[in-house]
Amino acid sequence: MSLPPGFLDELRNRLSLAQVVGRKVSWDMRKSNQGKGDMWAPCPFHQEKTASFHVDDKKGFYYCFGCHEKGDAISFVQGTENVGFMEAVEILAREAGMQMPARDPKAQEKADRRTELAEVLEAAVQYFRLQLRTGQGAVARDYLDRRGLKEAAQERWGI
Repeated sequence: MSLPPGFLDELRNRLSLAQVVGRKVSWDMRKSNQGKGDMWAPCPFHQEKTASFHVDDKKGFYYCFGCHEKGDAISFVQGTENVGFMEAVEILAREAGMQMPARDPKAQEKADRRTELAEVLEAAVQYFRLQLRTGQGAVARDYLDRRGLKEAAQERWGI
């Protein structure tokens, strides 16, 4: 589903990142300056005891100086709730009291087509990966060996 221009900006403007993040962390009030929107807490993305997770509420971004995780309210919900982009947008839209835009039939058709193409491409990758491992794939395997592409690299790159 595609979203109309400006929808995400409106969503981010209606929400305080500090409030969204504050549901998952305990702010270090000695280090934080609420009036400036400068908030610090232990990072919710990795285990730590010190406040290395910084939220700039005025700019709407967070950054962890420990694990280098960074983003906005949408990416925070994605990471902490283990959901995809659209689901994170829906969660935040509900919280902000915003109605999700109606699905545009043309945009939905385009998204469906893109999904179908991705599935076809994945099937092709699987087929050719299997062919490479058969007797017919000997020439291709020799080529990969001559190029210095080791089996570990082939596995890592899905060849």
